[in-house]
Amino acid sequence: MKKILNDSLLEVIELNEISNIYFFQVNFSWLKFTWKIFTDCIFEKCNLSNIDLKNTTFNNIEFTNSKIMWLKFVDINQHLSNFNFKDCNISLTPFYGVNLKNTNFDDCEIKESDFNNSDLENANFNYCNLEKSLFVNCNLKKTNFIWSYNFSIDPNNNKLNKTRFSRENCIWLLNNFDIIID
Repeated sequence: MKKILNDSLLEVIELNEISNIYFFQVNFSWLKFTWKIFTDCIFEKCNLSNIDLKNTTFNNIEFTNSKIMWLKFVDINQHLSNFNFKDCNISLTPFYGVNLKNTNFDDCEIKESDFNNSDLENANFNYCNLEKSLFVNCNLKKTNFIWSYNFSIDPNNNKLNKTRFSRENCIWLLNNFDIIID
């Protein structure tokens, strides 16, 4: 796997197909990734904010300890994309209607992001802060929220078959009901 830093970014970013690259501490903010195909790549300690992703494919991609803000996953080629997140700061990011089956979100700060109408079947939110993130009309079958917190999920507006919650975090399921728990 070839390592790319900020100063060597130009040698690969002009390519349409980018594979087997380890991007380390690269600032991609405001770049255009339109019609690009990323395969077997790692983005570590990168700034991936405000990137144009029109028809981009992320195949077998790992985002690690990266800043992801206003990254419109709604614009990617969803049929060919799969990716995972670890220790990322994900804010104001629209995942609206995106197929996120089997996606892992490990120890991420996911704030004010939109998962509405997304397919999150068998996804894992491990130790994630989901503060003010939206989950409406989502497929959350077999999704794991056991160690996550600050989520607001209305059981009446999502598919929750075999969705996993801990006893401690079940309280977050009651946010949308006008009840008092003493």
